[in-house]
Amino acid sequence: MITSTHVVTNALLARRWPDRFVDPLAFTVGGLAPDIGLTVMTAGASLVLPRTRGMTRKEVFEYVFGTLFFESKPWIAASNVLHSPVVVTALSLAGRRSKLGSFAAGCALHIAMDVPVHHDDGPVLGWPLNWSYRFRSPVSYWDRQHHAAIVAPLDLAITIVGGALLVRDVLRTR
Repeated sequence: MITSTHVVTNALLARRWPDRFVDPLAFTVGGLAPDIGLTVMTAGASLVLPRTRGMTRKEVFEYVFGTLFFESKPWIAASNVLHSPVVVTALSLAGRRSKLGSFAAGCALHIAMDVPVHHDDGPVLGWPLNWSYRFRSPVSYWDRQHHAAIVAPLDLAITIVGGALLVRDVLRTR
């Protein structure tokens, strides 16, 4: 799913859960955090690779998401450290009933939303114990060969409707 869908979904749920069960900000940040590593690495590659290797934007994208994402240990680690149920479970146990636990719960929801909509490029579910196993979903939010024509508009609708509900909630509390 697109990152904004995770953030909006987590923020919307956090506003509706009692504070004693979840820290709303930590839970919302947990919806964003799993995508930060890959985003930073991709931004860096987009700046460095055209200058150092003369790659076009398209070549960088293909190299990042066709090779590095699947084969490079630093890229696998950066994109899976908070997408890993192993890591998120450990964080949850370490931070029970705290902001860390709320953050872990937010990451867990992010993972649960991602796994069903990534055909072959989802999170490495056993990281760091296993560096390669990815659930192969029949559905993808971006790949048209795997129903993205249906899933992508739903993904966008969740973001738009959820965002509108958040704005309404904020305006009502003023």
